[in-house]
Amino acid sequence: MKVFTVFVIGISVLACGENFGEVDVYHYSMENKSGRSMVIKSYRSDFPEVTPEINSLTIDEKLEKKFKDGLPPSEYNFKVFLAGSRLYDSLIIIYANERMTIFKSECNQNQRNPIDVCVYGDLTEDFVFTEEDYNIATECGGPCD
Repeated sequence: MKVFTVFVIGISVLACGENFGEVDVYHYSMENKSGRSMVIKSYRSDFPEVTPEINSLTIDEKLEKKFKDGLPPSEYNFKVFLAGSRLYDSLIIIYANERMTIFKSECNQNQRNPIDVCVYGDLTEDFVFTEEDYNIATECGGPCD
């Protein structure tokens, strides 16, 4: 049993490599410069019946968070920033209950998609929703749900 314990500890130390004991600190922010209040719904596309995580941003409001990663590293992105989980794979952005945009977690190198995994994922990320984002959003034809 003693040999097994020493073996497990040895493997654990080797598995961590050079970064043993080091952790990353992520600094993320989202700001609403669209000129309209916003609601951001994070959800999982394959489970639409599950209640989404909802964030609201008033005009000119900035939401900032720091995330201290642990060992083993789990990384951080805007999906975790908004919903607290990387299980969510989609966002609905609703502007003033008039227009909306849907984003999917993908790798299209779309600078205007905060959950594009090929664009956003550095230690520091700032995403600003602009008036142009509102202008290109789809009209709901009534209240957006």
